[in-house]
Amino acid sequence: MLVLVPCVVGADAPSQASIDACVRRGVTFLRKQQDVDGSFGSQPGETALALLALRHSGVPASDPACMRAARCLARRASDGKSYSAALGVLALLAQSPERHRNVVAKLVSALVRGQCRNGQWSYKLRRTGQRPAGDSSNTQIASLALFAARVRGVAVPREPFVLLERHLRSSQNSDGGFGYSGGSERSYASMTAGGAMMLALCRSVALGKPPHSDVVRADRALVRAYAWLARDFDVSVNRGAGRARSTKRKARNDRHWFHYWLWSLERSCGVTRTAKLGMVDWYAAGARLLLAAQRPEGHWRDPENHELATSFALLFLARKTAGSVTPRERDVTFTKPERPKPEHSAPKR
Repeated sequence: MLVLVPCVVGADAPSQASIDACVRRGVTFLRKQQDVDGSFGSQPGETALALLALRHSGVPASDPACMRAARCLARRASDGKSYSAALGVLALLAQSPERHRNVVAKLVSALVRGQCRNGQWSYKLRRTGQRPAGDSSNTQIASLALFAARVRGVAVPREPFVLLERHLRSSQNSDGGFGYSGGSERSYASMTAGGAMMLALCRSVALGKPPHSDVVRADRALVRAYAWLARDFDVSVNRGAGRARSTKRKARNDRHWFHYWLWSLERSCGVTRTAKLGMVDWYAAGARLLLAAQRPEGHWRDPENHELATSFALLFLARKTAGSVTPRERDVTFTKPERPKPEHSAPKR
């Protein structure tokens, strides 16, 4: 059972030494879950998530576990699923953008073609226009993957971000939060964190400024999303998930996809360089919780399975999303904002 540690305003983060030791135990556990073919679990997305967690936790690209996982992922990531493609892009970019550039470009192309008509992504990739809508979970991972690829110099068009931003602005709830479907569903924490991240990425592309820049962070919709997160903030629960995701057939509570919520929080605040939500140091609070909840074998669990929960926990503790969306000297840097193309050409006289 998950050990819940309440937020303490102003409390210090655990020491870096204790976090490092916690990460080492998690990495040791994750290594043991790898199959002989390099995979972690039956789905390519699971392998990608584990590889990303290993790389962000400081395991070198030359490590045999990472090399086997990357080879497996390069073969299997093109399975027609959004999570496989998006997480595959993030993991292979973290492993070696140069070595896996062709595979990444292929996955990026599949994501661009598979965007739904309303700007979201769904579980199965289909050509644009064939599916009307998707969900906020697939969409936040897909948009992060496309942005990270764009930063690393992979050819990614501007249009998917324009279409996504239009959807986000029309689907944000009146309370400032976001739900799973991106429609009339109630707001909850992991989807609101994802919505804030996506708004920042879209504004960054539109303005040609980093997602943590003042002009991006001042966007009214983004401010409202972070205000929702800061209101009654408690890192120990995926606030609102139980009410939003419960159905007549299956009741859920605010621990629904808890470790996924933590990674959503890290991704959002990492992209915008947000250190506190309200008066709470979100990273310090989350790190204390994870150190207390880690099992003696090195893993985390509940409500996700051991492998997923451990990957999400390690990604939170590593706090490396900011680096994934930050250009390096050898990458293509941010350019001036692109002028939107007119929807209709003016008639010739």
